[in-house]
Amino acid sequence: MLQTNWETFHGQGCLGTNQTTPCYQGSVPVYTVKATSIKDIQTTVCFASKHNIRLAIKNTGHDFLGRSTAPSSISLWVTAMKRVEVVEAFVPKGAPSPGHHRGTPAVVVGPGTLWGEVYQAIDHYQRIVIGGDHPTVGAVGGLCLGGGHGPLSPRHGLCADNVLQYTVVTADGHLRIVNNYKHRELFWALRGGAPGFAVVVEAIYRTHPALQNVQYAQATILSEDSDSMAKVLRDFYARHEAWSSLGWSGYTAVRRQGMILQYFLPDRSTEQAQTSMQSFLDYARSLGPTVAVLNASMTEFPTFYAMLQGRGDPLFDEKTAGVNALLASRLIPRRLFQSDAAIDTLSLTLDRILGDLAQISPDAGLLLQFVAGGRVGAKGTATSKETSVHLAWRDALMLVVGAIKWDDNTPWGTQRAYNRKLTKSFGRLRRITPGGGSYHVEADPNEPDWQQAFFGTHYPRLLSVVDKYDPQGLFVCRRCVGSERWDDDLLCLQRK
Repeated sequence: MLQTNWETFHGQGCLGTNQTTPCYQGSVPVYTVKATSIKDIQTTVCFASKHNIRLAIKNTGHDFLGRSTAPSSISLWVTAMKRVEVVEAFVPKGAPSPGHHRGTPAVVVGPGTLWGEVYQAIDHYQRIVIGGDHPTVGAVGGLCLGGGHGPLSPRHGLCADNVLQYTVVTADGHLRIVNNYKHRELFWALRGGAPGFAVVVEAIYRTHPALQNVQYAQATILSEDSDSMAKVLRDFYARHEAWSSLGWSGYTAVRRQGMILQYFLPDRSTEQAQTSMQSFLDYARSLGPTVAVLNASMTEFPTFYAMLQGRGDPLFDEKTAGVNALLASRLIPRRLFQSDAAIDTLSLTLDRILGDLAQISPDAGLLLQFVAGGRVGAKGTATSKETSVHLAWRDALMLVVGAIKWDDNTPWGTQRAYNRKLTKSFGRLRRITPGGGSYHVEADPNEPDWQQAFFGTHYPRLLSVVDKYDPQGLFVCRRCVGSERWDDDLLCLQRK
């Protein structure tokens, strides 16, 4: 798993760094089916359903809530089922005659494929697709099913906004094609409200014309003086309204002592990019010798794929895998970037959260994901209405994710205390974003009122889709739709 704590069960597991304590199965599935065909998937689903066995679906294990594993379960492992096919004019099954539907440029993707493989394949056709920032993330599964953001989302929307069709195996073992013409309710649910409804065995995504270029800005800003760093960060937040209008997106890792910025600007000149970014760097330098601006650069890449290959290490990469970690997140609405008072409130709130997290682990911090606004914020459009993405995404400009870590020797009780502190700390953001939401793909498993935070007003409708297509709860997973009907371990249904 990406975070090894999800391999444990109530703190017990088999962790390689500690060879002196007993080794347990933990939440690692007892058996694994390495699927190489749709028939394998159907057979596994039917077997698990018939014998009432917990089923866990996994491609990469790139999962922040441990949804791709479960104790006492069978693992359905789809990583071998790779496919990338570029289609010039895709017409969904069941659509009106070709005269009414001219077809859409698209890419067909198998369930074991990685985003890096998709990006590489479609680059040859001078196309782009909306997917995750990191190339090792699975291209079919949790990311897009939960909404799916990436560096190009402000330009073309979330991944869920760009899904044209899914082929799935439902809990009864049947193979179904779902789109805007067939099984429309299930298609709606799978575009933002999943996982937890079916096994996706094929995804078809809309593609877009290649970019003319991508400007890539990076910088590291450090300061041991907390007041100076707070001023840098406050000025940084204040610039996002203008940066969003220009087309910037990207990621920033923040701690109280510094920040690392990696931002992207498609189809703009180097001069435009430097002009908009330089004033921020100049401000940081103007604060004097207590602030160090390091590795500041602007690089132009000819394509999106070239940028992914040439930018160096992303802020989140394999170096952060194989550790115990827990996340929490909150979508930050655009209004908190639009006035001095709102920016002051946001800046102070994030600073206090950084202080909270530093008390748990010295290297804890925030990842500010500038991936909303633009087409993501197309609230009220046909695309928005056709997805089950939390409506908080349509008002947001940024997603803030907090992370804490601990070593393998940390007692179970201490781990739980850390979890509670993280949840309490992010309560600061919940208070200044009432009625807002969290991104359930990168979320706190202990999120209060998680149904509203993860799904908002869509939750009752999503629950009705689960009842129709998976009444047994075969695909139940942590904090997925309908999981409140089960015990905390998701092994037994609660008595009504």
